Amino acid sequence: MGGYNAYFRLLNKDDGTYLELIPPSEDGKALSFDELQTYVQRHGFLVDKVAVAKAIQGSNGERCTVKIDSRTGREYAGSYILDVSDDKMTCTARFYPPSEGGAELEKDEVIKDLKFKKVSFGIKNDVIDSFFKDKHYCTDYVIAQGKPVRQGSDGVIEYMFNTNPNLKPKLNDDGTVDFFNLDLISPCKEGQVVAKLVPADHGDEGVDIYGAYVSPRDVEEPKFSFGRNLKISENGLELISEINGNVMLVDSKVFVSNVYEVNDVDTSTGNIEYDGDIHVAGNVNAGFSVSATGNIEVKGVVEGAYVKAGGDIIIARGMNGMGKGKLISGRNIVSKFIENSSAQADGYVHAEAILHSDVISKSDVVVTGKKGFITGGCVRALGNVEAKIIGSTMGVDTDIQVGADPTIKLKAASMQQQIAENNKKLDQIKPVLVTLTMRMKKGDKLTPDQLRTIRQLSEDYKNLTDEINKGMDEYDKYMSSVDISETESVVKVSDCAYPGTKITISEVNMQLKAPAQHARFVKDGADIRIKAL
Repeated sequence: MGGYNAYFRLLNKDDGTYLELIPPSEDGKALSFDELQTYVQRHGFLVDKVAVAKAIQGSNGERCTVKIDSRTGREYAGSYILDVSDDKMTCTARFYPPSEGGAELEKDEVIKDLKFKKVSFGIKNDVIDSFFKDKHYCTDYVIAQGKPVRQGSDGVIEYMFNTNPNLKPKLNDDGTVDFFNLDLISPCKEGQVVAKLVPADHGDEGVDIYGAYVSPRDVEEPKFSFGRNLKISENGLELISEINGNVMLVDSKVFVSNVYEVNDVDTSTGNIEYDGDIHVAGNVNAGFSVSATGNIEVKGVVEGAYVKAGGDIIIARGMNGMGKGKLISGRNIVSKFIENSSAQADGYVHAEAILHSDVISKSDVVVTGKKGFITGGCVRALGNVEAKIIGSTMGVDTDIQVGADPTIKLKAASMQQQIAENNKKLDQIKPVLVTLTMRMKKGDKLTPDQLRTIRQLSEDYKNLTDEINKGMDEYDKYMSSVDISETESVVKVSDCAYPGTKITISEVNMQLKAPAQHARFVKDGADIRIKAL
């Protein structure tokens, strides 16, 4: 080793016991008073910190002594302390010199002490030898070192297709949106590998200084989750398509589906429900329903129909719900326009116009293109809402809500409404039941019909009370189980938002009294601020 740290030793003189203080070399560490004090206390003495400091200051960097006791003590042999790390992987020795006439420490003493303390693995004899060859006191020597654990890593599944459900439609140079070439579907061929499994690395065991094995942390070994039309390779590391079709990832499960194609959904087809994708070359007529576990693509228009997809809903020429049409998508909704309809998407909603519709998105609602307006109805999004125009010059009521999961708010409102309705029924029953019960207690003779009424009302009262209590418990459990954290969502309007528009961000709202042009609506504390784009 190079330079040495400051250290100390006890000296016996005729007039008492002294402490000799040896300064460090140029690159050594200064004296630790806490260490010194612990050492002398262990030998039955006390030390004055002020006296030690004065002695060091007056020594000019040379050895010095300070008297600590009038008694003359015995001689003390060289010693050391052992420190074992919390993880039992490292044993450190710190050595102290003998008093002036004390016995020197021997290597065998250290080895025997390690054995007594059951330190058996990774003993560094060369480090111990280095101390006895060139003694550096008050210095840490790592004299036993365990074999560290090599931590492993979780296995992963690599998907060989697009798993991003948030691809947005492209805007053409002329300002229109390309609803025909969306590239949202990932085609695959029979025999194609659609996913690969990289096995978990379980790591290697370690051994601590006591010879005990230390296991690495547990790792996750993923497994393929998939539907039909897929198989696992012989080595278990590849997921292979058995058909020509489309591949998608839904809730961490891989699906490959073929496509059901029709010209129009009308009386010639009836309602359609299909485990896969549905392509409609023409229109979906009013009154019909189309349901698919995969994507639904309509090249024409959708009228007052019910359309539900586990994947995306794509309507090239738009949706006119006639006040009864409904779209429900497990991913995204892309439609030329949405009018007099309700639409709900777990992903984003993209259109050129939204008119008098109830739209719900767990991501963003983007209305762009030549028109790009949201007029009337209610648009709710967990993310952002973007449009060229919101509302109209006629002051049509238009409600825009962002920053909170709309599905949570809707379900919570539904549960509260049911509780309120049951409370209302209870309030209607209570006065009649109380009146008849009081008459019975007074001894009035009631007719058989009145007695039957009391029994029926009592049963209804009990059932309603139970339903109210159950509903309140379910409401509390639901609200405690969902994430109602707010997002930093904004409402953007690239042209103008007109009076009659109501903006809500999280639980803060504002009603526009004047037009706002080229604006961003952002939440600022308990207010909504209008800022320039």
